[in-house]
Amino acid sequence: MKIFNTIILAIATVACAEEEIKDYAGDAALYFYRGSYQTIHVFQRDSVFYSFLATANERDTLYIDTRVMGYPVDRPREITLRQIDANDPLAAIPGTHYVAFNDPAIKPLMYMPANATSYRLPVILIRDASLQQQIVNLRLQIVENSDFKIGIEKQATFQIKFSDQFLPATNWRPGSSVGWFTVFGEYGKQKHWFLHTQVGFTDFDADVSTYPLAVRKFYNQQAREKLAAYNAVNPVLKEDNGQEVYFPTI
Repeated sequence: MKIFNTIILAIATVACAEEEIKDYAGDAALYFYRGSYQTIHVFQRDSVFYSFLATANERDTLYIDTRVMGYPVDRPREITLRQIDANDPLAAIPGTHYVAFNDPAIKPLMYMPANATSYRLPVILIRDASLQQQIVNLRLQIVENSDFKIGIEKQATFQIKFSDQFLPATNWRPGSSVGWFTVFGEYGKQKHWFLHTQVGFTDFDADVSTYPLAVRKFYNQQAREKLAAYNAVNPVLKEDNGQEVYFPTI
């Protein structure tokens, strides 16, 4: 799973967070991390798009990186989350679209491990039939409890937008002129489908700059060549508005 702000703002936020943690002397506090972790291709922001079309599973798990302000302790510490958009028309429904955080199946996982100051918190999404027709939102908020206060207020919430359709990815959105736009051009659902199913490229949540220029050019060339081959034996691929799918040359 791969998880928005500009890179510069995100780095600034991380730097600020690290400085706050360094000087922090209060009670233990929790926040959602912003920045790169584990590998250079993983960058967590304040929200993520997810589509079940990328898997055959009836359930899938997203992992959200949480961090502690303060020192580790030698026991597990409970993490409490709540959904803050439950009354919105397209809000995800617990038990239907995701496993509720107080469900016995996930409750044991809602703990910061002993001697740890970071934890990839699991959120289990359910492939309900309604997701074929709509995009739902799950907006989470960290709740203060006996183990944790709220860490960085601006990083106390996280949004997951998901469906069983192709969705614009983190770094490739309609109207954007940055990110994967520089490799594949303007975003389109049919273009997204083509890259996913015919080219085999799915890593749109990654920061484009983590891919060397030669690799970007390779995928761009693959997209153009495979599109030409596809159009030669099928009706010309077009977006829903009738515009022909096109990949620029880089």
